[in-house]
Amino acid sequence: MSEPALSPSRRHRLEVRVTPEQGALIREAADLEDTTVSAFVLETVTTRANRVLRQRRDLTLSNDAFDRFIAELDKPPVPVDELVALFKRHPRLPEG
Repeated sequence: MSEPALSPSRRHRLEVRVTPEQGALIREAADLEDTTVSAFVLETVTTRANRVLRQRRDLTLSNDAFDRFIAELDKPPVPVDELVALFKRHPRLPEG
């Protein structure tokens, strides 16, 4: 199986060391999918990375937990003494 030509936008290279068994497993799976090892690994890793990021970014709550969350947000704010003191010492944050 030959490697497809890389598109001009693919400029970064990742390398990974694998055991002979892992390499054989990956090659066999790529062959079964009728794709290259590079394409197989890239698609697999990208799918997993997107799933991990989605799990860390998205917050899923039950209806009960959501109702409790909203109730907490609806409560009047309570001053935090440390923050009040901080903003008295530094009334304006430096612009950066």
